[in-house]
Amino acid sequence: MEREGNSDPIPVDIILDILSRLSVESIARFGLASKFCASIHTSQDFTELFLTRSLTSEPRLLFAVKNSNEWRFYTSPHLQNPDKNNSLVVSADFHMKLRGDIGQEICGPVSGLLYFPNMKRGEVPAICNPSTGQYTRLPQLKRKRDSRTLLGYDPIGKRYKASTLRNSLYGASNDEEGQQILTLGTKNVSWRQMYCPEKHYPIGEGVCINGVLYYIAGQGKGQKIACFDVRSEKLWFLKTDAIIKKLLVSSSRTKLINYKGKLGVMSWCWYTYDDEYDEMPSCELYLRLWTLEDIDQQKQEWLEHRHRFPVDIVVKGGVSMVGVTTTGEIILSSEYTSKALFVFYCNLGRGTLERVSVKGFEAFKNPTRVYTFVDYVEDHKFINRDSS
Repeated sequence: MEREGNSDPIPVDIILDILSRLSVESIARFGLASKFCASIHTSQDFTELFLTRSLTSEPRLLFAVKNSNEWRFYTSPHLQNPDKNNSLVVSADFHMKLRGDIGQEICGPVSGLLYFPNMKRGEVPAICNPSTGQYTRLPQLKRKRDSRTLLGYDPIGKRYKASTLRNSLYGASNDEEGQQILTLGTKNVSWRQMYCPEKHYPIGEGVCINGVLYYIAGQGKGQKIACFDVRSEKLWFLKTDAIIKKLLVSSSRTKLINYKGKLGVMSWCWYTYDDEYDEMPSCELYLRLWTLEDIDQQKQEWLEHRHRFPVDIVVKGGVSMVGVTTTGEIILSSEYTSKALFVFYCNLGRGTLERVSVKGFEAFKNPTRVYTFVDYVEDHKFINRDSS
């Protein structure tokens, strides 16, 4: 980039530093200014610089709200030290919305991106970047019926990959059609078949930790934890003891989480005791957490944590386990929003549970389904050929 006259050009490292301090919206406008500008913001150096800034900046919550025939995306900051803060209120910022006959299923976010298996009437999958307000449609699955897709990220190769398997035992397969893989960011994006070594089907959401995608795998009457290495595309299964196997069967209240860089299996119960003689019902939260201390296929040591929280917080409607922040706080959230949304911070070390009110959803007059995600990282990747 050169200035008028005979002045020297601005060094690229200074341009990169300036850009890394801007919002993703400003960076998007910069990238459209010229081919030179586009080459700057798509360079590997800038990608790593921006991601480093995002990872070290204030973590945020991402809210995906399913309202009629559209999705709306909001973010808000995590409330730091909520048990020491008297004002337990934060505001959510609106980012974008996706319109059309979009299905209820959502996957992610993984390194800033969300995946939708069904986008509009064509039922084609789509990838979305809430930070930039952009999305792109992906090639249609070769076999989309009775399937579930999980999104993973390879931090070494800097690649996103989508893995699709049939989500019923009758459709599960261990032949050459058992699994389909799509690698994002390549010139010819297409689904390809992978050999699946053991018949199974995915249940619920997965979690990607250090390049390994973990998910609950159904096998007839039992469940296992499947591990998919995003880079090598190798698949294997963890050994699980009887207690964890029992938890996996009741997967509606069991979630795989990233607990301080380790795989965690979290089971929770939110009890509400409504006594006709009491003016207000009381609540209690019971948590059981297993963390995988050693991933070695021979050892695979699990450590158990148990916690019980008597609380005076009453919640109308369902409460879901969302995940764990990088500081180790377990987050739960209301499943529906109607003018108000509540997020719960559970600190195992201090034994505290605090409710935070999230403002910004007043426009939703009726109860509306909301999906909450922790530690959302902004990514400047401009993936779309479509507009929101």
